[in-house]
Amino acid sequence: MVSRCLLLCALILGVVASTLAASKVERIGPPPATGVSDALHQAVDAKGYRVTLDDGWTAEFWLARQLKSEKKDVPGALYPELTNAEFVGIVRFPQGFSDYRGQSLPAGVYTLRYQLLPQDGNHMGVAPNPDFLLASPASDDSRPEQSYVYRKLVAVSAKSTSTGHPAVIALESAGEPGNVTKQDNGNVIFSVGIPAADGSTVKLGVVVKGVGAQ
Repeated sequence: MVSRCLLLCALILGVVASTLAASKVERIGPPPATGVSDALHQAVDAKGYRVTLDDGWTAEFWLARQLKSEKKDVPGALYPELTNAEFVGIVRFPQGFSDYRGQSLPAGVYTLRYQLLPQDGNHMGVAPNPDFLLASPASDDSRPEQSYVYRKLVAVSAKSTSTGHPAVIALESAGEPGNVTKQDNGNVIFSVGIPAADGSTVKLGVVVKGVGAQ
């Protein structure tokens, strides 16, 4: 009986360990050749990251070769060194994606641009931090050097969803770059480091799974 209990416990622990070990980050090659402009290819690192969560969902990220990283005082911002609408990278969702608003994005390739959420009555309290990435279809945002005013970026990003709202991906404080961590609230964070123009490294914590207050 004792040996059977020990065997059962070992099997349970093995399953738990296997499940915990399933979330991982791998380095991969360049972005897909189709659906991504030459300008986007040139703006991102040749090697990307494949993030696989324990339920089998995956996302592939290619980050900007260099961020602007301008030092400035932005009250409340996690990443004050970033500029609104700044190009951060591209992502491919092979199985689609549910953003921080719970909106569904179809499978495809999207650009990612930084945006500080306006601190007005429509946005207060929707997330612990006001820092977000807005995802736009790569076919509609093919020039990484393009600058956008807020309303224009929102309009382009809204092409990612069928709701009229932009596709929003929350940012959190980063952990060790190249790792996936889970917060107490259930949010799953992919942390990555991106070189900056001033020689530093900007460490971003990207919420790849999690829904905020509506």
